[in-house]
Amino acid sequence: MNINTSGKNVVQPLAGKRGGRDHTLLSESSPFHVREAFKTIRTNLQYTLATTSSKSFVIASAMPNEGKSTSSANLAIVLAQTGAQVLLMDCDLRKPSVHRLFRLTTGKGVTSILCGIDTIEQALHENVVPNLDIITAGPLSPNPSELLGSSRMKDLLGIVEKAYDYVILDASPMNLVSDAVIVAKQTAGIVLIVRQEQSRHEQLQKCIKSCEFAGVNILGIIVNESRSSKSYHYGYVYEYSKATDRK
Repeated sequence: MNINTSGKNVVQPLAGKRGGRDHTLLSESSPFHVREAFKTIRTNLQYTLATTSSKSFVIASAMPNEGKSTSSANLAIVLAQTGAQVLLMDCDLRKPSVHRLFRLTTGKGVTSILCGIDTIEQALHENVVPNLDIITAGPLSPNPSELLGSSRMKDLLGIVEKAYDYVILDASPMNLVSDAVIVAKQTAGIVLIVRQEQSRHEQLQKCIKSCEFAGVNILGIIVNESRSSKSYHYGYVYEYSKATDRK
């Protein structure tokens, strides 16, 4: 991508590496029901974003180990499969993992861009999969909240939103630090990830209240590792529900 810088049972995740990428990432060899589930999420999200002025959004969870980074990566992959130009940015500046999923270097990334050390072009990993570019988190920073809330971050988002059809920001767990809310206020909103039989109702409610208090739009909720009565034998599915449908 040429960027103009002027302007209901817990299921164990798939394990192992293959083809230079984490086995949990979508590919043609992934189970059919998993690929179709992410395509359904993609469609619902596209309809939701059609009513917003921004096509950048944050993906976060209440607590660690609920699948937010894998969900971010796989959603980026299925969006790119439509031919849209997609950018995935690792904005979890405290415990980043996008670089590990895609086996990328992280010496240059979000932190080095925001600190003025590297340009966007220098930190950009292009066509990691067709139509998908990635910016990793970069070197660990002592002040991630300040960086994400800075005018430099606003400028960075302004540049990449002009260059890409969708910008996905993988952010830190919401109930531990305020980073996700800080950056989500600069985007179309946030998608929350919960893991069946691990995430707790009160933790999710705390996330929702934080978003409401900050005026952050909740675009939807992805239920990770869910088994419905009709798809029990699948063992690994994702569900999407618009936040406005919550009772």
